[in-house]
Amino acid sequence: MKAHLRQLNIFLILFFGMSLFFYLLLNGGAFFINLRYALFLSSPFASSDLKGGDILTFSGDPNEIKQLQSGEYELYLPKIDTRTPIIVPADGSTKAILAGMEGGVSIYPDSAPISEKVGRSVILGHSSRASWYRGNYATVFALLPQMKVGDKFFVLSKNQKLTYEVFAVSYMTPDATNAELSKPTNFAEVDLITCYPIGHASKRNLVQAKLTDTEAL
Repeated sequence: MKAHLRQLNIFLILFFGMSLFFYLLLNGGAFFINLRYALFLSSPFASSDLKGGDILTFSGDPNEIKQLQSGEYELYLPKIDTRTPIIVPADGSTKAILAGMEGGVSIYPDSAPISEKVGRSVILGHSSRASWYRGNYATVFALLPQMKVGDKFFVLSKNQKLTYEVFAVSYMTPDATNAELSKPTNFAEVDLITCYPIGHASKRNLVQAKLTDTEAL
């Protein structure tokens, strides 16, 4: 009897051990990314606005944004030769948004989904590399200050091309950025945001653009 119990215990240990191994093999990368940002945000080196828990604090409908899938859309900025996937973070926390920017630029969860409808979609990207960052998009918005009023950029999906024209470029504090993004809009809009100047998070470079054309692909 004892021998059978020992064999059963060995089987259960091996079974759960192998199950845990394959689970971590499939999902360990995601856990590691979140752990790294959790440690970074609790460190004395994190800037005060990041430690506050949210990069942005304006409200929208987070349920709408969840209809989008990460990588469903790409952002293409021909003026600065940038093309990158648009990632949908798990939630609006700093940790989730930063984790999303490991794989591209992040759409802010409380903004409007990308569409032809009236609403403001807000997209965030890094302008410089920090020691804790492990993605391939650390400088994706390094040249965003080169964007000027009248410049055009595109949001692409497998069957649609959306064209946007820049109508405003601003440099402002995080609080002023939140106030600007909280204002209502009367058209389909995509706003691009990065930290400014390079290597600092004291201000935001905000590029606001209006949908001007849609094209089926």
